Amino acid sequence: MSANIQDASALVDYILDFTGSSNRDEIKQCIFLAEMMMRNIELPALRTDPYTTIGTANSDGLIPIPADMNKPILFFNQGSTGSSNVTAGSGPWIVYDRIGDRDIITLSMLNNLYLTPINIPQVYRGKFSEVGAYYQFVPGLGQGAQVNMYYYVAWPELFSDDGTVTGVENNVVLQSWPEGYVYGTLHNYYYKRKMAEDADKWLAKYNLAYDTVEDQNNKGKWSGGHTKLTSIWQPRRLQRLTYR
Repeated sequence: MSANIQDASALVDYILDFTGSSNRDEIKQCIFLAEMMMRNIELPALRTDPYTTIGTANSDGLIPIPADMNKPILFFNQGSTGSSNVTAGSGPWIVYDRIGDRDIITLSMLNNLYLTPINIPQVYRGKFSEVGAYYQFVPGLGQGAQVNMYYYVAWPELFSDDGTVTGVENNVVLQSWPEGYVYGTLHNYYYKRKMAEDADKWLAKYNLAYDTVEDQNNKGKWSGGHTKLTSIWQPRRLQRLTYR
């Protein structure tokens, strides 16, 4: 399939030929609707390199949420630097679990009660959450502290404005997962034409392709390790905090 679809214009031509339509603008509208269906797809090509995408804490110990982020995978702190050479960091090394914004604000109030990490494992677990346009961490970060940020990037919609006449002609999703574009566009095309049976058929194909990607991601994330989803979801925790 991908051999016939090298860019956005080729995708439009493919759909026009498949459906017998002659309305390019209508097909572009259906492509846009398909892209709205796949905004959260977790393709390997959308993952950052966490050893080059490094956040630096400001004077309040907060790290701005990257402008190109779609959703986080894992954040970790290797000590004094974000380098892939862990010996450069003084430690301790922290893996951050994502929690809810209410929880992170509550825990931050107790930040100065956290013990200095002495005589504990060199790698331990911290917490982070979104607060406004920033990420907040527990234990708190000092100004200039670096956190390795592993996340899925947002991707540009086809034909969106990029300063050229034609707009965006390609992206990593079309390159690595063209079936998503084809099935999603055909579903929206037939749905718009009120052809429910054909729309449902292509939606089923789209869902199967999407679920296959998600299944491989889940196996890659959790097989061979713990199965507690901590880095993506925001669970609310029942807790009582007491101070003596």
